[in-house]
Amino acid sequence: MSSTLVQLVLTGLLQGLLYSLIGLGLYLVFSVMRVVNFAHGYLVLIGMYGVLVLDPQNLLDYAVALVIVAVLAAGVGYAVERFLIEPGLDKGGHSQLVITLSLGIVFQYTFQVLFPDPFQTIANPWPWDAVTSGGVTISVPRIAAGVISLVLGLAVSWLVYRTRAGKIMRACSESLSGALHVGVHVPRTYRTTFVLGAALAAVAGGLLLPIQPVSPLLGLELTVKAFIVVVIGGSGALWGTVVAGVLLGLAEAVGSLYAPGSLATSLVYALFFLVILLRPQGIVSSVRTA
Repeated sequence: MSSTLVQLVLTGLLQGLLYSLIGLGLYLVFSVMRVVNFAHGYLVLIGMYGVLVLDPQNLLDYAVALVIVAVLAAGVGYAVERFLIEPGLDKGGHSQLVITLSLGIVFQYTFQVLFPDPFQTIANPWPWDAVTSGGVTISVPRIAAGVISLVLGLAVSWLVYRTRAGKIMRACSESLSGALHVGVHVPRTYRTTFVLGAALAAVAGGLLLPIQPVSPLLGLELTVKAFIVVVIGGSGALWGTVVAGVLLGLAEAVGSLYAPGSLATSLVYALFFLVILLRPQGIVSSVRTA
């Protein structure tokens, strides 16, 4: 295997883990609340623009910035769920579609007004620039983003499958009427889920910023990729989302070796559409939990 292919595979793997983290927030909201959040990619932008404004100059500042944007996005997520989404939950799926689509447009134009200069980024906050071995060079921010995304994925898995809060989330996901029957406070669970999804999205954005410059138009692209990851992963378990995110990252990276620019992206999306047609239930269609 050539060093170029190895580098692309490793890059795709790390990028895919970051896509997985973005997708996990959307997966939680959809599986627990049955809400299709078309503004999810713009929650990622809150993390990116938040870190951009804070402009960390070293690793400690960067870590603090990630915590700040996570709290900020959690607050925005609470307000969105409490005052926009929750009042319309009884009005059907079309209501949520209109609300989140409109919210995404508001976010996009707000970012365009506040940040008129496109494609901004920050300097590498890590003490090292890259790791080189055997002719393969991977940037440290990309490695760190992938590793942190994996750790957070493990933490979310532990929360969902090993804690009481996670059992309540799964109860709402599997049977809302059953959850109500046993006394679950559903509105509180919905708010917690949406807040968690927003915080994960913002942290993913903060991790992405040193790798990819931010632009208001990036929100739509990230929303589409998050939907691809969730649909391909399936509704059976959140680890399907992780696997799908990795597959998307690998497909993008390796695809760039055989097709130029936007053509590679188009081929990747075409491939995933084919997967949806052949296996509409996703990679993981069901799972048994204790």
